[in-house]
Amino acid sequence: MSTRGWYEYHVIDPATNRRTLAMQFYKWGDAIPEHALDEWRMLSGQIDKAAGLLPVVWLDDLLRQALGEQYARLPADFSVAAFLFLIQRAEEELSPLNNREFRSLPKEERPDYRLGFAIGEAMALAGFQPREHPDQLLDRVLAFIAAGHFVRPWRDYCLTWSVLKWLQYLTQVTLEHKMSSIAGDLEAPVGDISYRYRFFIWIDAQTPFKITRLAVELCDRYGGDLFVKLEDHPDKPAMWAESDREEGSRLMDLIAQGKVDRYSLKEAEATFPCAEDSFWGPHCHERPPLPPALAAER
Repeated sequence: MSTRGWYEYHVIDPATNRRTLAMQFYKWGDAIPEHALDEWRMLSGQIDKAAGLLPVVWLDDLLRQALGEQYARLPADFSVAAFLFLIQRAEEELSPLNNREFRSLPKEERPDYRLGFAIGEAMALAGFQPREHPDQLLDRVLAFIAAGHFVRPWRDYCLTWSVLKWLQYLTQVTLEHKMSSIAGDLEAPVGDISYRYRFFIWIDAQTPFKITRLAVELCDRYGGDLFVKLEDHPDKPAMWAESDREEGSRLMDLIAQGKVDRYSLKEAEATFPCAEDSFWGPHCHERPPLPPALAAER
């Protein structure tokens, strides 16, 4: 049985004391805490290599051009958070386990080859710059962006799809959802989620799109601190208690070894008020509901 998780990306602007829930998505399969820590390390590595200045402008330019007036309806700092989502999708798409079903087909019949050829041809004909990036993950993100400009433009999907579903499609070879991170109009009930992961992204207001810090919080399916869940309780069966202790110890070792930056929603709420927006309102099915008792606390 696959492990499924829910991801929240909170962007924090210390200069304005603002926090924005800028991106949310569902992960179907392999959404165990160890993999969330791997994702933090991967994203942190990309941020460090770029000295905090990832080419978020690629995505922001696409969204401004494609959405027009609708761009203003996106959450504040959406481009920053969504760009990190695209990097995560790029890593998933580059996995050797992905698109295995196409390998037996002749090259010209492979959907991944045809899509790549169409993107490359369109970039060349349009004189699109840059045409490539030396970093493998960012080069794949660049292909996603080019697909949005030329091969799968927003105008072809805006009548029936959400922006999130369109961004997701830009990262896929076909319409089929595979075991991966998936954004866009998904109703994910609490019972279908094993964990929630919150990533906190600090930005420098003086330098557009510059990321200065990335932290993570591991949570149980209801959004509570995972390590509290893994602590001993008098009414917990001995077998479960021992298993939870082992899991908690293993995760703490990984956090220490990887020097993972930890932060929590509780800390964020005490320091940075959440910016109001209507993007994640009742009309949007992107966020799975919390149990009534926890929802009332929020």
